[in-house]
Amino acid sequence: MLVTGGTGALGAHVARWLVERGAEHLVLTSRRGLEAPGAAELRDELVALGARVTVAACDVADREALAELIASLPEELPLTAVVHA
Repeated sequence: MLVTGGTGALGAHVARWLVERGAEHLVLTSRRGLEAPGAAELRDELVALGARVTVAACDVADREALAELIASLPEELPLTAVVHA
C-alpha cells in the first residue's frame, strides 16, 4: 500500500490504522522522506507492529519521480492500494 503524505499527522494515523488491520507492507511518501520530523520513529513503530515499511522522499505531484519510485518497488511486494493523506 502506498500512503502519500505518509509521514504527516494524518498519514501516520492512516498508516497505523492500516497496519493494525493487517497491512503487511507500506510505502510512506513525503517530500522529505526519512528527514521529515518523526518519520524514522513512525517507521520503527510500524515495523515493531509487524509491517515492512519503506519511507521514501517523493513529491507525488512530480509524475516522473512517482513513476521512478513505483518502478523501484520489488515485484514480490506489488502495490495493492493508494491512500492520499
